Amino acid sequence: AIPSHSARRSLFEHYVKTRAEEERKEKRAAQKAAIEGFKQLLDEASENIDHDTNYQTFKRKWGSDPRFEALDRKDRELLLNERVLLLKRAAEEKARAIRAAAASSFKSMLKEKGDINVNSRWSRVKDSLRDDPRYKCVKHEDREVLFNEYISELKAIEEKAERKDKVKKEEEEKLKERERELRKRKEREEQEMERVRLKVRRKEAVASFQALLVETIKDPQASWTESKPKLEKDPQGRAANPDLDSSDMEKLFREHIKMLFERCVNDFRALLAEVITQDAAAQETEGGKTALNSWSTAKRLLKPDPRYNKMPRKEREALWRRYAEDMLRKQKSALDQEEEKHTDVKGRSSGGDFGRYSSGTRRTHERR
Repeated sequence: AIPSHSARRSLFEHYVKTRAEEERKEKRAAQKAAIEGFKQLLDEASENIDHDTNYQTFKRKWGSDPRFEALDRKDRELLLNERVLLLKRAAEEKARAIRAAAASSFKSMLKEKGDINVNSRWSRVKDSLRDDPRYKCVKHEDREVLFNEYISELKAIEEKAERKDKVKKEEEEKLKERERELRKRKEREEQEMERVRLKVRRKEAVASFQALLVETIKDPQASWTESKPKLEKDPQGRAANPDLDSSDMEKLFREHIKMLFERCVNDFRALLAEVITQDAAAQETEGGKTALNSWSTAKRLLKPDPRYNKMPRKEREALWRRYAEDMLRKQKSALDQEEEKHTDVKGRSSGGDFGRYSSGTRRTHERR
């Protein structure tokens, strides 16, 4: 049925390759099932497995189970050893805890004895401890080791006490030096207190002068030269405080003017946002002018509001121009997005028609 030799060979090789892949998958699945079955066998045999169980012992008990025979020996040993290792670690941890508790009780026994000190020897002490249960709970080879550890702890306590006494003597020797240092410190503290008082007075002077500026200077275009005489007429003398020099007052004045200007700018920007809305910007005059492309048109809308007059004249148009550019940029961006969305919808519609046409063509071909 296949006249071409190359076609027969190609079909044969494809079959062999496909069958080999299927066999690999079947082998992997069988291996996985065998592993899961052996794990299940280990769970069922858990009562017969402890930290001393080996492979041969387990095999004699469960070697006839099909789940045992379904897995290679190497894999069986690996899985069994993993299970035994966990039990072995748990047993070792438990044994360590028991040894630690016994060691703690043994040292408590030595402490209660009362007459054991850093000069005591194990050979002379052990006979008096034999009848205590805490003595018997510790292995023979560990008893002297724990005794020596306890003696080392006593020595450490004594050394700590000696160091403490030494420190105490050193502190007493330094007491006179500390008293002298205390007198010097007191003098420094008095100087610091005087510095703090000066700082507080200056802070109060700054606050008073700032209050005077708030009360007196309302115009963000006011100059220091023109305002200084007006400030000096303050009946409370806040512009003649000895804790503020002329440069300090000028600096505070300029900061106040800056704050007034920033407040006017913020108010003017709020006015632009309130008055020049999308609807207002869309209204054109007979000459085609709008509030976004003509300052004179925008000015007629803004003038009635007090915030317009508070803004310095030379800054009004520049702020309006930045606001208008921002609005025009946003309008263009929104328009571009709308066009892009429309294009995407149109493209998807055309694609859907083509897909339906192709599907119908395929069905027609299949019927033929």
